[in-house]
Order: sequence, then structure tokens, then C-alpha cells
Amino acid sequence: MEFLADQVQFINATAVPWVLRLVMLGLGLSLTLADFKRVIIFPKAAGIGLVAQLIGLPVTAFALAWLFDPAPMVAVGLVILAVCPSGVTSNAYTFAARGDVPLCVTLAAVTSVITVFTIPFMIALALRTFMTAAEIELPVLGMLLNLATLTLFPIAAGMLIRHKWSERAKQAEEPIRKMVLYLLYVVLAFGVITSWETIVAEFTTLGVMVLTMNLLTMGLGFGLGKLFKLPAPQIVTITYEVGVQNLALAFAITFNILQNPDLAVAALIYAAIMPVTALVFIRFARRMIESEAATQVAA
Repeated sequence: MEFLADQVQFINATAVPWVLRLVMLGLGLSLTLADFKRVIIFPKAAGIGLVAQLIGLPVTAFALAWLFDPAPMVAVGLVILAVCPSGVTSNAYTFAARGDVPLCVTLAAVTSVITVFTIPFMIALALRTFMTAAEIELPVLGMLLNLATLTLFPIAAGMLIRHKWSERAKQAEEPIRKMVLYLLYVVLAFGVITSWETIVAEFTTLGVMVLTMNLLTMGLGFGLGKLFKLPAPQIVTITYEVGVQNLALAFAITFNILQNPDLAVAALIYAAIMPVTALVFIRFARRMIESEAATQVAA
């Protein structure tokens, strides 16, 4: 048992940050400066996606935490999950669903930079809202610096590699994505072991709450896209960008920066639920895109 505890400690303290760095390096390898400029090319779509992620997601998490009234740790964990922007996972789902991949990459790039500065303050607000000051302390400035080293620096390194060795960068993208996926499975398994008692105690309420958040956030992206009459591929992209969260970042914050596994319970349950809804939506998304394309040809 002591051996297992040592392994869990190693995973939380050492492996999780490197998994996140790999995620962000993989994102950087797919980026160029032109991807950031696409915010100007897609002003409406990018604006909708950014507002939904930076404002809609935290508001949804706070509202659900008040509505379901879970344990304070779980409520804060739900907010942490919501404020972690989409990463390379949403890119994969968008590609599979035939969505607008350039828009997806642009949103992932911009939110990964912005949320380094917004995440510490959102988490501080969640802590003040759902917990007492004595229960957990959040060094906001220290967390901001930690997030910069875990996200911005690897993204910048990936972009530099892409600029210097474009072909090699493209070849490395898929192997890194697969490696990250396998490592996330390991982190997930050890996370479940670490927080097993909390998961069992909160499973009924938490499962419904996390599923509700997943469906609401995907619905938020889809609904805003429809409301503003975006093309079908962009609607699909925003649905995934808003509805698929960056688990590696959520795990790094809870396990490594805050060093409190109970805060990761919402993310652990989400890791089991999100792939199901994301895969189901692929079929609907393809039909919607094909239908719009057929209508445009007929016109």
C-alpha cells in the first residue's frame, strides 16, 4: 500500500505537469502566428467562441454548483474544470466531425494564452464562494507563474520548432497526441485511486451534475452558433471548443499546483462522460454539415 501511495505521489507531483507540457507542446507544434491573426479573419465566430469559453463556462459551473450543492471541494473542482479551455482533444473531435479546424486551432491558441491570467482569479472566486479561507489557500501570483511555465512556454517552444523545422513538427504532432492520450489514462487511473472515497460518496450527485454541465456547455456552443447563423462547420467547432475541456490542465491544477486530489473528482468523472457525448455528436455534426453543403449546391 505504501508503494502504491508513492506511485500516486510521483504521478501527481511529476508526471501530471509533464503530461500538460506535452499537451501544450503538441498544440504549439500545430500553431503559427497566422493562427492568432485568424481572430480578425473569423471575428464573429471567434468572438462567440471566446465569450462562451471565458464567460459562459464559468457562469455555468457556478450555477450548477449552487443548484446541486455538492461538497465544497467538488463545487470548486467543477469550476476548475470549467475554466480550463479546450486543448488538442477538441481539435481531434472537430477534425473527425469535419468541422472548421483552423477556427478550432485559433480558439485553442487564444484561450490557452488568455486563461493563464483568468484561471487563478476564477479559482480564487470559487474558493471564496464555496469554502472558508482556512480550508485552502491560493497564491494567485504563484499560480499564474506556474501556469505560464506549464502552458505558455511549451506552446512557444512548439511554435518555434514549427517555425524552424516545419516538416518534422508536423510529423511529431500525431505521435505526441497518442502519447498524451495514453499518459492521461494513467493519470486518470491513479486519480481515481487517490480520490476513490470522495468519488463513491458523491457519485450519484456528481455524475448527474457533470453530465448536465457537459450537455449544457455543448448546447451553449451549438445554440450560440445557430443564433448567430454561423456556417455548420463553425457551429460544430464552437460546440466542441466550449463543450470539451482540457483535462490535462485541470489535473495539473488540482494534483500539482493546489495539491488536493479531492478537487479533481469532477474532472475524473468528466473524463468518463465527455468522450461519450463528444462521439455521439460527431454523427449528428457530419449530417448537419453534409445537409448544409447539399443545400448550397442545390441553390
